[in-house]
Amino acid sequence: MNIKKLLMGLLLAGAGVISSAAQEVTTYIQRPIVPDSITSFTNRCNYLADHFFDFCDLKKVFSSRAKMGEEIKTYTDLLRWADTERGVAAVERLMDKLRNQPADQIFVASIAEDAFYGDTAEVWYDHLYLPFAQAVASNKKIKSAEKARFVRQAHILQNSLLGERVTPLEYVSRNGEKRTLDDDSAPAVLVMIADPACSDCRMAKLRLDADVSMRELVEEGRVKIVVIGIASPDDPEWVKQAAEMPEKWMVGANPDIDTQWDMRVSGPALFIYDRNHTLRWKNLSVNQVLDIARQLKKR
Repeated sequence: MNIKKLLMGLLLAGAGVISSAAQEVTTYIQRPIVPDSITSFTNRCNYLADHFFDFCDLKKVFSSRAKMGEEIKTYTDLLRWADTERGVAAVERLMDKLRNQPADQIFVASIAEDAFYGDTAEVWYDHLYLPFAQAVASNKKIKSAEKARFVRQAHILQNSLLGERVTPLEYVSRNGEKRTLDDDSAPAVLVMIADPACSDCRMAKLRLDADVSMRELVEEGRVKIVVIGIASPDDPEWVKQAAEMPEKWMVGANPDIDTQWDMRVSGPALFIYDRNHTLRWKNLSVNQVLDIARQLKKR
């Protein structure tokens, strides 16, 4: 089924503009009709997000997993176009209704994982995925082993969610000092989480140190760079790499840091938070970081 064609059919139907493509679509559950008074695309998606499951019995529709799976895929597709707050609220309502249907709740969360969080997602939508994962993680009717990955994902996203205060990660500096990210403040703080065995991480270090704009921002105190290795503080390879990093950088290690912050990207994980410790960027490439540095230099 062409989900985008179905979504457009739903939106046009409510406006009294039924295309031939929309007329050909048959659905497993009855669709809500968007009132003609709602004219903007986003608000029409908001309405569908709020009322998508109004006309189905959630205790019965999962008897056909294949058909209901297509419905959930359509639902997750339209959530992308709704206002984030409305989408999150709609997800919370749906998952609350499924709390006494643990198998169905996991089924829905798994589809959302593919759409919003996993490797198959076209774009990661962390704010939309988090309530799916949280619902499964907090459901006492689901065995620990069955919900383990959702518990982990919810924990990681809560710790490193865009627009939210970052969790103050703990680490041991190359001087043996115990620190947290609460100790690291500047107008902009760049955090690089690196694997000692990662060649791309070593290249990122070289490029950040060689960039004129970044070096000047660090010298001016406008940017602070914190590099945390996914390693034991006394790991010989990491100790060697840490010693080669610029003196102006804060460098440390924490072997469990990849279980606390979002590490879905390959190579170094790059984050930037502001003076209020609000996360502004994540999952950055080195090129993107250097572009941000050039923009900061112009201000």
